Amino acid sequence: MDENRCLVERLMRHKSKDADKLNEENESIIRKRLPSIFRKRSAKLKRDLEDAVREPSNSAPTSGNRNSTSPAQFVGGGMITDDDFDEATINGAMEAIGIDDTEYFNARFTAGELRPSLDALKASGYLGQANPTKILMKFEAHENESHAVRWSPVERMVATGGADRKVKLWDIGKNSTEPRAVLSGSSAGINSVDFDSTGAYILGTSNDYGARVWTVMDNRLRHTLTGHSGKVMAAKYVQEPIKVVTGSHDRTLKIWDLRSIACIETKFAGSSCNDLVTTDSLGSTIISGHYDKKIRFWDIRTEKQADDVLMPAKITSLDLSKDCNYLICSVRDDTIKLLDLRKNQVISTFTNEHFKISCDFARASFNSNGLKIACGSADGAIYIWNVNGFLETTLKGHSTAVNAVSWSPNHNELASVGKSKRCIIYSDS
Repeated sequence: MDENRCLVERLMRHKSKDADKLNEENESIIRKRLPSIFRKRSAKLKRDLEDAVREPSNSAPTSGNRNSTSPAQFVGGGMITDDDFDEATINGAMEAIGIDDTEYFNARFTAGELRPSLDALKASGYLGQANPTKILMKFEAHENESHAVRWSPVERMVATGGADRKVKLWDIGKNSTEPRAVLSGSSAGINSVDFDSTGAYILGTSNDYGARVWTVMDNRLRHTLTGHSGKVMAAKYVQEPIKVVTGSHDRTLKIWDLRSIACIETKFAGSSCNDLVTTDSLGSTIISGHYDKKIRFWDIRTEKQADDVLMPAKITSLDLSKDCNYLICSVRDDTIKLLDLRKNQVISTFTNEHFKISCDFARASFNSNGLKIACGSADGAIYIWNVNGFLETTLKGHSTAVNAVSWSPNHNELASVGKSKRCIIYSDS
């Protein structure tokens, strides 16, 4: 009986060796016969990727650096086809997957054994522009804590606001660490700064219960808007250049007519407003984020209010994608939420074990194409996610908590300020 068992085992080992040899021979034939593929439509791939990362998924997260929905989708509904790759892309996908033989990759892919996903392509850097990881400039922006930063929509210039009651303009294009202008008039610390769409006017809000409008060309104070009974946290143009909306800790939003320098409407939110955005230059919809954890929607044409969206904690900032279809919301529970405004639904949550919202007015920012999100943290780092949920990088440079970041609308540059005096500009080159 033992002798028969030994014979069977020897026979099985020989057959296994023969099968392995046959597989090797078949694989060698495939390598020689299959032509190289994937030489077309890299531009199509990029468009497909940008569309794909917008779609939510119910996939379970596999990494602490992903969002809660963590989509690991495949372009084309399951598999990236051979028409979707050029040589540079295939090389990147091979590197991401860990294969260094092109013909072998082609054979495996054609046989349906490989399904390169957005995960692998992200690791190879095919989700768009590189991250601004290099420090281009650093300078002391204010005499003490810096609260706000915003890029001009037309110039390579940033505006900053600080606890020293000043708004300052900085000419990044000239690499100057001396302010181009110092805008005065506020009698308390600055909470937010913003430009109109032409870059001709700048809005600043203050702890002195007021908001102010300066002209950029001559640095003159044009309007002072007073009437709130609490510190003003945010201001935006609506129906520019005629009107401005402000949000305050007095639990109201006020709409101002700049022609008469008067408040023409007060909206009672019932909770302190930490930030607000408007959907376009006409400002047909105002979106405000509040201490009571709610995002509120105000249609100024019909005076109707849409249903609120409840967050898990108080809201520190809001930012809109350029197409106004997506909203990011930084929340005091140390998360950032991505909302699809066409559905008024949260579609993704971004977090990391080391990421901590620095303060009640910490500001997050979309990049210019709406595919990346940046936010500063209490640990002095700036976290950059793509909208697919991957933490792409963390930027170092600040030694204290980062209060606000702003992504340039025209260059791949990121400006940041924090609890120290310092402003840091990051670039990709």
